[in-house]
Amino acid sequence: MSKANEQNRFALAIGALEKLGKDHEIPLAIVGGLGAIRYGYAAATEDIGIAVGVNHLNKMIDLAPSYGFRVVWRAKSGWHTIAFGDVEINIVPEGGKARDDAPTTIPGPPQLGVVHGLDYASLPGWFELKISSARQKDLGHMVEVLKRMDAKQLAQVNQHLSRIHAEYHASFQQLVAQAAKEKQQERRRE
Repeated sequence: MSKANEQNRFALAIGALEKLGKDHEIPLAIVGGLGAIRYGYAAATEDIGIAVGVNHLNKMIDLAPSYGFRVVWRAKSGWHTIAFGDVEINIVPEGGKARDDAPTTIPGPPQLGVVHGLDYASLPGWFELKISSARQKDLGHMVEVLKRMDAKQLAQVNQHLSRIHAEYHASFQQLVAQAAKEKQQERRRE
């Protein structure tokens, strides 16, 4: 598939999500790999992750087919999956847990900086969700984004995570150190 076709299929899915969110006043926060791209790392991603408020989960899934989505999986837990053509959209439900031993639950779109329609989770909110899941892929995305962040952005994320949970703050500090180490190593290769 050409890069233009790849971008087009994602753009169409995002456009449909935007319309659904705007038409029905459902805040939707883009998270996951698209967030990494938004924040400076050209991550490869096969899907779209969106955080949805607990009060909007069922409404969104019920409305999705009228916007061209197919409901692939409707889960009692709220971790639904829909698709737009061949683009999978994974629902990240407010109040869910990214992993069984996560110390906090997933915040809703307003806590992620999205109060109207579809938009990207804030940088601090994106880090919160990525750290809460702690998958290897997420850790890699965070290190790559950290390499591109400035001091002000680092301070914002650090402050946010210190208020959320000590475990997340400690994980962030480790990721910052890893990013600095990799950045230094990359400079030596130039």
